[in-house]
Formats: sequence, C-alpha cells, structure tokens
Amino acid sequence: ACDCAADLGDGSGTGTSDGGIDINDLLYCLAQYEAGLAGADLDDGSGTWTPDGGVDINDLLFFLAHYEAGC
Repeated sequence: ACDCAADLGDGSGTGTSDGGIDINDLLYCLAQYEAGLAGADLDDGSGTWTPDGGVDINDLLFFLAHYEAGC
C-alpha cells in the first residue's frame, strides 16, 4: 500500500504506486476520473482519504491537494 494519496501511478497505467509524485500520477488520476473508475475514488468529501464508492469532484480535489503538496 502507498502512504501518499497522490502516488497513483508509475507510468505503467496499472495504478501501481512508485513512491514518488510526478506527471504519471496526475495522468493516471485524470484518466480514472474521466472514466469514472474506482482508481479515482479517493475521498468522500471528508478529507480523510475515505473512498465512498463513487467518483465525483471530492475525489479530484482531494487528489489535486495532495499532488500539489507532493503528497
């Protein structure tokens, strides 16, 4: 398991975390988010990294906050 909510991709497209935050994480998240897939279900709006079974703006905002912070 990864320790960072923004560490979603290693460039392989499989959602494998690699211990670093880079463009691969952003691209993976955006692709998952656009398709409404589980890989983008990161937060329920609570800010506690609690998936809720749906993909919505809360997930994107949660990811972007962690991505911008470097985790």
